[in-house]
Amino acid sequence: MATLLVASAVFAGSSVTLGASHAAAATWTFEKGEVFPDGSFTIAAYNSGTYAGLMEWRGDPLNGDPGDAFRVLDRLADGWGMEASMISPVTGRVATTRGHSATYYSPWNTGNLDEGTKVFIQLCAVKGDYEHCSFAYSGHA
Repeated sequence: MATLLVASAVFAGSSVTLGASHAAAATWTFEKGEVFPDGSFTIAAYNSGTYAGLMEWRGDPLNGDPGDAFRVLDRLADGWGMEASMISPVTGRVATTRGHSATYYSPWNTGNLDEGTKVFIQLCAVKGDYEHCSFAYSGHA
């Protein structure tokens, strides 16, 4: 009987530990915002349901912000940063919050594109060598 009780206690303890470590893992989701007539759009990132960051694409200049440009925002002090890459056209353009504490907006990553050019941008939550990424969503220049 004592052996059964000890075995049950060990099993219950390991179940609690496994459940806790699984629950502590980040669950990343991404949501594309509305595409505006000038091609601008956003991608929001959520860490376990909490709004964690954003990628913002501007097709045209607006209120002093440049056009054909994107930036990212990291708003949670959770150890994760935000990084966006222009997937198409292939330009090598990246905006990142790596190395900065939240709340932080990256500088605008700019470069002139022909008017109407379709762009695909991907947002990733990054931490060291780990990343969780959205689909590449589209707007236009």
